[in-house]
Amino acid sequence: MARIINVTAVTGNYPDGQKIDRALVTYDCRLNANVPAAAFHVADRTITGIEVDGDTVTIFLNPREEAAGLIPKPPPRKLKPGEKAGGPPRDLPPAARRPVQITVTQKEPIGAADGGVIAPDGAIHVSNRAIEPIVEDFAQFEFNGIPYNLYTPRNLEPGRLYPLVLFIHDAGPCGPDPKITLSQGYGAIGFAEPSWQEKHPCFILAPQIDRHIHLTNDDFTCSKEIFDIKKMVDFVADSNPIDKNRIYATGQSMGCMASCELNILYPDYFAASLLVAGQWDPVRMGQYCSRNKFWILVSEKDAKAFPGMNAVTEALEANGAVVARYRWVGSAGADILTELAREAMKDNANVRYTVFVDSSVLPEGAEDNPGNNHIHTWPVVYPVVGLKEWLFTQRLR
Repeated sequence: MARIINVTAVTGNYPDGQKIDRALVTYDCRLNANVPAAAFHVADRTITGIEVDGDTVTIFLNPREEAAGLIPKPPPRKLKPGEKAGGPPRDLPPAARRPVQITVTQKEPIGAADGGVIAPDGAIHVSNRAIEPIVEDFAQFEFNGIPYNLYTPRNLEPGRLYPLVLFIHDAGPCGPDPKITLSQGYGAIGFAEPSWQEKHPCFILAPQIDRHIHLTNDDFTCSKEIFDIKKMVDFVADSNPIDKNRIYATGQSMGCMASCELNILYPDYFAASLLVAGQWDPVRMGQYCSRNKFWILVSEKDAKAFPGMNAVTEALEANGAVVARYRWVGSAGADILTELAREAMKDNANVRYTVFVDSSVLPEGAEDNPGNNHIHTWPVVYPVVGLKEWLFTQRLR
């Protein structure tokens, strides 16, 4: 009697995080191509389609469901007396990835290629394999107690030097699992996409900050780990064939703030920085970074980042920076935003400042409040190929 021999959970990478979006069900015989979706049930998930290839059924799942994401959303939280509604709470439990696992049941008979019928076996099959495209291409290491992920381009050419992208995540997914920063969004993953690596092979360094570390604070101070991150970048750059004239910094929220501080501390280190949904000390930014190459992106409805980066760009300009300002509609889509970025690249400016008008970064159905306008900025930014193209055209010398 034909039977199921393996169930594999497969993830996809989306701007708002890594999702389990497929299940592969493998039998010990070849199957008839006409397998109905109603023949299967996947626990807590909605089936959107079925494909058959030889002995394997691919079950496509709705990635928008809450159960699809690998990082559970925190429960609603009431503010404490006197607490202000700004920034991520620091008393949440550490973020952790769900297991890459799924449960499948065959409900109805399906046909075998030889004309036989495979009856339901009545079993609940928990996946015994997992495939995580791109995420599994990163290796995990540790430096001075800080876990980090490192992507190495395939087929390194002898004698060739490659760019390095440093990505620092926001404070929300802080936790001990080094892969959280890869699962929670597109900031690191986007540079590792095969379509990008084919044209722009690069190393990608993504540290994972634990929740007990307050890497950045709203009073423009940082923890000592900011220096460890710089040493980590140095270590990786010294240990690999990396072009030290093409080391780039990027990050969102806390990661943006950390990138700003790294530029202040080491103004001649990064070739360029993509700064997303953050704010920092305008006085020191103006004093030390007026010649640096920045592309700053915020939502107009972000209660901290918008006024904060207005002050930063004004300070940079007052100290000699050439600032170009743009107002984009965040909901226009990555292709249109790429064309806008390519057009903006023609401007003779070392600092580019994009404001997403009104609440245009919000996905359909999201409540219009400052917090949502903040956290939905980076899912809009990182899929924009034109912004990465700008980054990779910059060099120190």
